Amino acid sequence: MMHHEFEELAGYEVSFETYNNIIEPMYMALPENITKQQFVKMLDKKAFALPKPESFLKQVKKEANHLYEICGRYTDYESEERMTKAAKDYMKRKYNIDWNKDQEAFCYFKKEYEFPTLGRGCTYPVELVIGKGKYEYERINLIK
Repeated sequence: MMHHEFEELAGYEVSFETYNNIIEPMYMALPENITKQQFVKMLDKKAFALPKPESFLKQVKKEANHLYEICGRYTDYESEERMTKAAKDYMKRKYNIDWNKDQEAFCYFKKEYEFPTLGRGCTYPVELVIGKGKYEYERINLIK
């Protein structure tokens, strides 16, 4: 069974490393009377499936809304770190851009002030911008 064939039968994506190192050897070790469909049903999706890009984006929005709600009262640096990591994971999963390896990649948050008319107060993220080189791939509004 090939990697793409497994993904079609299973209905979810797995990494090449997981497929080559775990799934393929398991499949080859089975008796001949077990079909590919039966083998796929035996596997636990949670153990092998790659997360969808939307799950990372959901995490980014959740953290951005949290930062908006606490703005002016206190700062949550851990939340900012989680939001940044989730944004970079989203970029990797959706556009296959590795932040650590691609020098032209960019991923940043556009921020607004707590008191925009005064240009003062704490800032909170309102938009995520993702791109590479001269091209901007996506702008995502974060605050509802």
